[in-house]
Amino acid sequence: MSKLEIAITTLEDAIHAQAGGADSVEISHDLSVGGLTPSLELVRQIRDAVKIDLHVIVRPHARDFVYTPDEISVILEQTQSIAQIGITGLVFGALTADKSVDIPTTRKVVQAAGKLPVTFHRALDESRDAEAGVHALIGIVPRILTSGPAPTAWEGRESLRQWVQNYGQYFRFVAAGSLKAENLTEFARYVRAPEYHFGSAAKIDEVVNVEKVKRLREILDNA
Repeated sequence: MSKLEIAITTLEDAIHAQAGGADSVEISHDLSVGGLTPSLELVRQIRDAVKIDLHVIVRPHARDFVYTPDEISVILEQTQSIAQIGITGLVFGALTADKSVDIPTTRKVVQAAGKLPVTFHRALDESRDAEAGVHALIGIVPRILTSGPAPTAWEGRESLRQWVQNYGQYFRFVAAGSLKAENLTEFARYVRAPEYHFGSAAKIDEVVNVEKVKRLREILDNA
């Protein structure tokens, strides 16, 4: 059965996501810029309130996915702090100046996370050679959140389908990027990703809606 993840920024969102049948939430701050590192206090509140899996984004700024040495130091400090809270996993992504997947920085984050698994996020979709990036991540991270690569998961469905088929033994792929309930059945049956990640499709007025989450859960269960 495919897993359902909801992008959230508040405790209320987390409670609603769980009530709707989500398997996990991705916690961040300010989704308008793609999500930034949330406060430790928010993560603790959500941890204490729900029983589903919690993935936490580590991203200090929204400028791009290229980080300076000082910013990497901040990332590693944040990673170590969040890893001690008692969550399911961290979500991170970095690129080099030439837009390749930044493997050395990713390795440092994985090391800082200790036993906590790291998901490489949609920074991959902005890399100059996403296929090479996926291959380079083998053995480093167990999970990749991606749209294919393309601006949206629907546009990237062909590449994502191929990645699931060709690299599925190495990663759990999380299909993400403007997924909608209206075409989810067709998308899920074609791509066959093990996990699906939703933002606005699960919300009304920027708040996670229990009924919308239930609908997404129903569609995935029957796809």
